[in-house]
Amino acid sequence: AVRAAGVRVVALRINRIADFTRATRLIGRLTNRSDRARNVIDSVTATLDRVRRATSVLPHPRIFIHTWENPLLTLGGGSFISELVTIAGAENIFADQESPSPQVSFEEVLRRNPDGILGGPQTAAALSKSPRWQALPAVQQGRTWVRDTIVVVKPSVRLGEAAGARARPFHR
Repeated sequence: AVRAAGVRVVALRINRIADFTRATRLIGRLTNRSDRARNVIDSVTATLDRVRRATSVLPHPRIFIHTWENPLLTLGGGSFISELVTIAGAENIFADQESPSPQVSFEEVLRRNPDGILGGPQTAAALSKSPRWQALPAVQQGRTWVRDTIVVVKPSVRLGEAAGARARPFHR
């Protein structure tokens, strides 16, 4: 209906930080605001680089990113959140999965034995009460971290802020 009304429509898929950069450039060109797009990209990149430098010398905990329980879903290496986790100084135990959100088995999570679990606001409480998840030392030791879904849920100009927010709990 929007196209039929003569409105130009652009659909963008943004899974990786590079996709965000590409989309921001494109939006800048389409809106005749390339200078503003460059400023946004430069600002986000500078913040990401600052967080990356600050965390590069710290220990890098291996984490499981819990996104859904049934079926068990995580975020793989094809996700900007996995990239943010790396920038924040941690290692996604499923970064080897190219898919942005692969389905995994609980047995594989156990085998990979993460140092901690990153999940949504309800995840930490639910996992700590689950007999199944208590099999993981990370859960037994209370190493479950909540990701700020307001800052991190979508790739935006807040990517740098999101990386910084992720770094704090990993390195306390």
